[in-house]
Amino acid sequence: MRQNYKIFLLVAEELSYSKAAKKAYVTQQCVSNHIQRLEKELNIKLFSKNPSIQLTEAGKILYNAVKNMEIISNNATKSIREISDGTKGSFTMGISTSRAKIILPNVLKKYHKYFPDIEISFYVNDTSILEKKLLDGEIDLFLGINTSQNENFKHTFLLNDYMHLIISKSLFQKYFATKDLEKFKSGVDLINFSEVPFTLYYETGALNLIIKQHLLFEGIKFNKIPYYISDCDTQIHLCQSGTTAAIVPKMLSLNLKKYNVESKSEDEVYIFPINNFNYPLRIDLVNNINVEHPFYINSFYQIIKEEIEKMMN
Repeated sequence: MRQNYKIFLLVAEELSYSKAAKKAYVTQQCVSNHIQRLEKELNIKLFSKNPSIQLTEAGKILYNAVKNMEIISNNATKSIREISDGTKGSFTMGISTSRAKIILPNVLKKYHKYFPDIEISFYVNDTSILEKKLLDGEIDLFLGINTSQNENFKHTFLLNDYMHLIISKSLFQKYFATKDLEKFKSGVDLINFSEVPFTLYYETGALNLIIKQHLLFEGIKFNKIPYYISDCDTQIHLCQSGTTAAIVPKMLSLNLKKYNVESKSEDEVYIFPINNFNYPLRIDLVNNINVEHPFYINSFYQIIKEEIEKMMN
């Protein structure tokens, strides 16, 4: 990539000539000269300086284009290096902690049979962080939940997940009669759980937003919410202990079925679908549309899709 473009990327990301100069190990005047030459060559203004330095609309367009060029170049360099080093291949995938525990064991067991020499690194974080990592070229793909429709993203749809209510047998018996159990198996109305203690998600969390939308639409208020935490595993553990009920994606409740089989009857956790909950979690595999993936990554997509379908049926 031309030096002008490399300097432009640094300034666009740092929004500071001095910080870009430090990263490039050149003077601030050198950075300024590069930007001036690029603006003159393209006959456009790339940055505005009122009150602080910002990308212009033309600058934003150029940034996206040059960033994609960098990602494509790095991807090609990586592939060539792997061939010359005799490496069979490698890639980095982003995924959330909770879903990694459920999805990866079976997927990697099957994938390793076909591609034993492929090296995979996993970067664990939330979808919003993984989106940025992909755009920056730091990961090759990620498992996203309700991923934004960025023009640089290619979405491979896996499934729609739905929220389920989980509650321990002991907590259930404090608020409901035994006869209610059979009725609730086909679906619960959350209004019946308004006095049950719940652990909910942080105010800023994506799952909190869709739960709030449902409660608002149905005119429901939970009166006992002692804890807020966006980690689904912790919510499930609190539920298992009989402390609170929780609302979690169906996929993340799957391990509870195994827990119920292995536990004593009094420790069982009930899992109920929620009536009229019309806010699905769209689960996609997401990659940069400008990067052509090799066969071994495309095969990974297919194995994940097959295993998730099997898991959710």
